[in-house]
Amino acid sequence: MQTIPLAGPWELRLDPDDADDDWTDVSSDGTIYLPGTTDEYGYGEETDERTRAHLARTHRYEGAAWYRRTVTIPDSWDRKRVTLTLERTRETELWIDGERVGSRECLSTPHVYDVTDEISPGECSVILRVDNDADSMDRAGINRSHAKTEHTQTNWNGAIGDLRLEATDPVWIEDVRTFPHASEQEVGLEVTLGNVTGGELEGTVTTATRSVNTDETHAVAPSEHAVTLEGGDERTTVGLTYDLGPDALTWDEFSPAVYELDVSLAVDGNETGHENGFDHELTTTFGLRDFEADGTQFSINGTTIFLRGRTDCCVFPDTAYPPTSTAEWVEHMETAKAYGINHYRFHSWCPPEAAFEAADRVGIYMQPELSQWDNSDSLVGDDYEYFRGEAERILDAYGNHPSFVMFTLGNENQGDEERMNELVRHCRDRDDRRLYAYGANNFLSSPHPGADDDFFITANVPNDPDASHWDVERTPIRGTGHINDEPPSTTTEYSEKLEPYDLPVIGHEIGQFQIYPDYDEKRKYTGVLEARSFERFEQSLADHYMEGSDTDFQAASGALSITCYREEIEAAFRTPGFGGFQLLGLDDFPGQGTALVGIIDSYMESKGLIEPYEWRRFCSARVPLLLFDQYTWTTSEDFEAEAQLANYGPDEIAGTTPVWSITADDGTTIDAGELSTQDVPQGELASLGTLEASLADVDAPARLEVELAFESADADDAELRTSYPIWVYPSSESESEPGSPTTEPDTTPDSDVDSPLEDVTVANRFDEDTRALLDEGETVLLLPEPSALRYSLEGSFQPDFWNYEIFKRNGKPGTLGVLFDSDHPLFESFPTDDHANWQWWRLLRHSRPIVLDDAPAEFEPTLQVIDTIYRNHKLGVYVETAVGDGKLAICTLDLSDGNAPEVRQFRASLASYLASEAFDPEPAISTGVLDSLLNAGQADDRAYGDDAGAWVEYE
Repeated sequence: MQTIPLAGPWELRLDPDDADDDWTDVSSDGTIYLPGTTDEYGYGEETDERTRAHLARTHRYEGAAWYRRTVTIPDSWDRKRVTLTLERTRETELWIDGERVGSRECLSTPHVYDVTDEISPGECSVILRVDNDADSMDRAGINRSHAKTEHTQTNWNGAIGDLRLEATDPVWIEDVRTFPHASEQEVGLEVTLGNVTGGELEGTVTTATRSVNTDETHAVAPSEHAVTLEGGDERTTVGLTYDLGPDALTWDEFSPAVYELDVSLAVDGNETGHENGFDHELTTTFGLRDFEADGTQFSINGTTIFLRGRTDCCVFPDTAYPPTSTAEWVEHMETAKAYGINHYRFHSWCPPEAAFEAADRVGIYMQPELSQWDNSDSLVGDDYEYFRGEAERILDAYGNHPSFVMFTLGNENQGDEERMNELVRHCRDRDDRRLYAYGANNFLSSPHPGADDDFFITANVPNDPDASHWDVERTPIRGTGHINDEPPSTTTEYSEKLEPYDLPVIGHEIGQFQIYPDYDEKRKYTGVLEARSFERFEQSLADHYMEGSDTDFQAASGALSITCYREEIEAAFRTPGFGGFQLLGLDDFPGQGTALVGIIDSYMESKGLIEPYEWRRFCSARVPLLLFDQYTWTTSEDFEAEAQLANYGPDEIAGTTPVWSITADDGTTIDAGELSTQDVPQGELASLGTLEASLADVDAPARLEVELAFESADADDAELRTSYPIWVYPSSESESEPGSPTTEPDTTPDSDVDSPLEDVTVANRFDEDTRALLDEGETVLLLPEPSALRYSLEGSFQPDFWNYEIFKRNGKPGTLGVLFDSDHPLFESFPTDDHANWQWWRLLRHSRPIVLDDAPAEFEPTLQVIDTIYRNHKLGVYVETAVGDGKLAICTLDLSDGNAPEVRQFRASLASYLASEAFDPEPAISTGVLDSLLNAGQADDRAYGDDAGAWVEYE
């Protein structure tokens, strides 16, 4: 086999109006280097777009582009079979020496042209037409998919990856498919041979294999097989079985042993009439693995696993296209694996060969998809034939990779369900080496698995699984259902909701907690995409007199986001028999309105929010868990928790002893103990026992840390540990069990506030009476009625879902948590960090953040709510100012639930602070501004932003 690389300079001509039928005598617009894109070399429109929807392309070109270069074909290629390969591109047409060869339209696999009849030795003109016009791939769902959308990969024009001409003898190996059987320690081979000599030939196929990425090398002796090659245009397929022997190495996430398989074909010269005969060699890889749906969970080689997925949306800002280098993908995946990820779902796109090669080496379970995201007409009409062909090409191109374990037809599709099921069956009939489903979160309003699905990816399940109507009542199986709506605990799980299903269920796109950006990140974007959206958001922050606050906002919103991500992930682990989850996201998504939901950024680099080992404490193959009913306690209660261990590691944990401790912030041990020594079976969520501790002697109020760890002879158990914060408050004679949040919150404090408000007047309106008290030098605590707040938002504990611009139609406030100085005397008796945690849930959920944009520029609320990047309001739920000779404190937290110990304690801390000399505010806000903020019947657009009707599609 001989190759001529086609990488290098090409002449380029842009043809946006599609005016040229070919390119022979027309002059070029310049030179471009392939592999590459028009964006990278500055061709097309130089943009000044400053959309907030996504990153901005520095140059944009859409339409046909012609690429031309001359190559020299050696004499030795005479009578050879010649192919031209373009690893990844858009819709293409090819001309050789002025003769049109054909066209290709696949987005997910190489474009391969047989140019045997067009190529001859000597100078050869190669002309390539690449068309990225939106109408050129006019298939439902493609333009919105992550194969082409402007929100991530962009609709680039060019050719990337491996570009080459390749010559073989007229007898060659066209394909080798591997069918591993781990349980039998063998691999089946399906070798497809080509022969265009015109006659039948006898030859020999030789196979040899060896492991390539393992500490222990395993090689198998070569094996020879006589074959007969048919003549004509038909291909010869030979089935072989290769016994790997008892020392065979298996592939999984823990020990991803990859084998290289060399297959060679030799035909003797006596057969061919050529002195040296014909020969060809092809190398492929495989892994010895059996990946199966085992009841409601997945297994690999008989070991039950739990999918901890990352949703990959093709975010590569420097190039706006995916890497085709294995080394780059290895780095990418090792970063994800450091955060406990073992699974990639490629949202509505399929990555190139290098990604599969990297996943093979790193040990990642891959789920590529068709380039389809269609909420209405999926697989309708002629689209079916296109997507069927695309599915076949994906399976044929990447099917040998052991990491390729799952395949779906796209994202959130709705359309012809019968054809979806038909295509799933067709894929399985063609290639049974993996599991299939007809989509991720298909049929949003009536979620259900397809009739032929092997697994079910969904965000919600119907309350009535037998309901057949279109829009059914649904319940989430992710944190959007309970984190903001149910009092915090560590007991939520989904087993009852999943009981009707007998196949693995995967939580779809869990998380999506928005984090405020650090605008210094924009300096990273020096490639074809610029973060002009960040510039607009940063300017908005400055316009609201908060320039430079972004770093603190990111730290506080990021800490809350991680708290919510942990609960989201642990709820999945607490669910017996759950298949796993797919995070959205581990990293940021800079499109669709700018969804900065990642704990790492778009470059897969840390934001400094959490170390990988800390994240792995709750996102790993083995996760210790503590189940308890509440995060806030009193000294009259005994803390009680059930210890569990989710063991989806490679094997049983034998003879381990769970040990626990409860410590105060100063290191004082409140209590400690151990549970019985026991074995934890592989693939099970094991209950280890119950721990109990009296809280009577706690110096309340206090924040405590409850830790669970393990002691055994296995050194790996040292990494098995987890801890949870709890808050303990003084007991009260009038206390009762903390109840659920009130539906209609009343911010008026109860009359029996634990600490009396001495010399403080409580008011509900900023009226003449209140102003008179302030003029007389009184101290006033204003707890305004919501109807009195002209400029305010609804409260929320949870950070905004995805981003405000996309989902503001759902009525969410869009806020991102709170920021304050925990050393402020207001919190003297209310232990807290500088950000929200679970003890803030009741206080924040029905709070009423006030929009303080009309306050003086330098004014900073004591308890600031972080607003969405789309508004950047200066928001507060506790502010203070001197008014005349008096002192005014305004609190819009929800203080109504006097039965909740954390609410009662905050009220006590507030009362103590207001009665102290430390409460001595400056005259920060004028009476006129206070009148404007606190004396109006309803909010206006400044508080809520523009209305939104449905999903926002950006240009």
